Order: sequence, then C-alpha cells, then structure tokens
Amino acid sequence: MTKTNPKICVLGGGSWGATIASHLAKKEYSVHLWEFMDSQVEEMKKNRTLPFLKQLQIPQSLFISSNMEEALQGTSIIFSVVPSQFVRSTWKKAKPFISELELVASFSKGIESDTLKRMSEVIVEECPMASEKIAAVSGPSHAEEVAVSIPTAIVAASKHKAIAESTQNLLSTSNLRIYTNPDVIGIELSGALKNIFAIACGACDGLHLGDNTKSALITRGLNEMSKLGEKMGAKETTFFGLAGMGDLVVTCLSQHSRNRLLGEKIGIGKSVKEALKEMTMVAEGYPTTKSAYQLVKKYNSDCPIIMEIYHVLYEGKNIKDSMHDLLARPAHGEIENMQWNLQ
Repeated sequence: MTKTNPKICVLGGGSWGATIASHLAKKEYSVHLWEFMDSQVEEMKKNRTLPFLKQLQIPQSLFISSNMEEALQGTSIIFSVVPSQFVRSTWKKAKPFISELELVASFSKGIESDTLKRMSEVIVEECPMASEKIAAVSGPSHAEEVAVSIPTAIVAASKHKAIAESTQNLLSTSNLRIYTNPDVIGIELSGALKNIFAIACGACDGLHLGDNTKSALITRGLNEMSKLGEKMGAKETTFFGLAGMGDLVVTCLSQHSRNRLLGEKIGIGKSVKEALKEMTMVAEGYPTTKSAYQLVKKYNSDCPIIMEIYHVLYEGKNIKDSMHDLLARPAHGEIENMQWNLQ
C-alpha cells in the first residue's frame, strides 16, 4: 500500500505524461513532472498547457522541471511515461537520484529494439530496486480525451496484487476507471503490438478502402497478437480485454491515433521517410514493427500482417502489394485447431 500523502514523479512531459501528471495533481497529490526539453518545460510553466494539446489545463500545483535530480527529490513513486525508445536512457539518468522507491508504474508502449525487452524489463534492468514494485498500465486512453475528463477505463498489471491495487487507487477517479490484472506480459505486448495494426488500418483510410477491410485487419490483428503473446508467456484472455481488444479498436479507428495517421500518410502515397518527417509526435508503431518482426521470427509465430507491415516500413514494399499478398495467401480455417462435428 502507498503512503497517505504520496509524492510522485512523472517522467515524460509529452501529451500522455503531462495529462497523467495533471490528473494526479488534481487529486491533490504532490506531483513533480520531468521533461527532457527545456523549451517544453518553459511552455508548460508559462501557459499551463501544451501547444499540441490545448485542451489540457495543467494545475498550478504541478511542479515542472528539466532537472532530473530536482524532479525526483523527495518522491518515492515514479510514473514512467516516456516514448519506448527513450525508456532506458531516461532510467539511466534517473537511477542515481532514486533513494527510496515505493512503486513504479510504466505507461510506455513498445518493445525495445535489439534486446526485444518489454518496458518493465528495461526499467528493472536499469533500476533493480523496481523489480518487486513495478506495474504496467495500458488500455484505450487517448490523452485528448482523458485531459478533459471523458470517461475512460484502463488496466494496471503487476505480478504482485498489492502493487496493481496501489496503482489502481492512485489513478482512480469518477472519470478514470482502473482494472487490475496479473498478466504483465499480456498487458505490455497488447499495448505495443496494437500500434502495428493501427498503421495497417490507417493505410486503409489512405487507400480509401472500407470498413470491411479495417474490420478484417482488426480481427485478424487480434488473432496475431494473442498467438504471439501466448508463445511469449501471456494469457490469451488478456488480449480480449481493455489492453488488447479495447486499445486495438481505439488505436485503429480514432482520429487521435498517431499510428493510424502514419499509415494513412503511407496509404495516400507518401514514402515512409516523408510520412515520418511529417509526424509532430512519436508513432510508436514504427520502431515496434521492427521488434515485433524479430519476435515473430524468434517464436516462429504465424503473423502475416506484422510481416507485411514490416516489409512496407523497412523494405520499401508498396502498401497495395502488401494488401494483395495478404488476401492471396492459401485459404485455411478461421480458428486454429477447432474441430468439425462430423456426426
């Protein structure tokens, strides 16, 4: 259980990090927000909002700094909300200033390149004292909606029930409902892999394909997520919950989705390089696709959509050819190992 008056440091002042920090500050917790970019820190201090998230109102009580030592001073709970490719470097920087640690909540969605580690694994590797105190938080939760208190439900997962429940209690409000789950692997893989299928659905929008196509991609994408996840030790049922199906649907269909937007740009004919250059915020699905491709190979999992999106993003394959090749594969049954009743 956490202390009565917890002191919390949120690492990462992007749209989600600033939203989570503001959400916690509005609950009258003592909250420090660390952000790497000095210019963004000054913007938040001056205007108490973000230029790319104008609907967010940052409470005056929220302390904001680009100085890691200053941000962590006096805090014992850390919410890690940085893009996945910066999780390791951020925690390397943070570790020397962590003297007491009560709880860590990881909100980052991705799989580290080369090591293929989940975000909680990266954090524990850099800060071993977090090993028994870490939770992963994921689910359908666009900052644009949470910032204005639109009802949202997400999941806090930990191998320790008390840590999951402490995270639940810290975050819960009348507009943000938190469920708990012991399947950390499934929760983190769901949050990472769904971004790949959002790129595919965005490409459908760019190509002016219909709802039928996107529905097929979402459904078969969920199948790929659960098959790969089970081989990696996750529970199948997790992928049919908020962090799996829930986040997959919202990321694939929402106009707020960065990954869907990246796919749409590719679908209308822009090169991957051009599409990435036009993005104003990080699309986690791009680096995650490379990691997922390596995991599919490692675990010998049948994931044709992941493979095709990899070919598009990293090998220059035309998205129209990928769509054609997905449909041209040999026909087979929908549900693997389901038996016919031959009576």
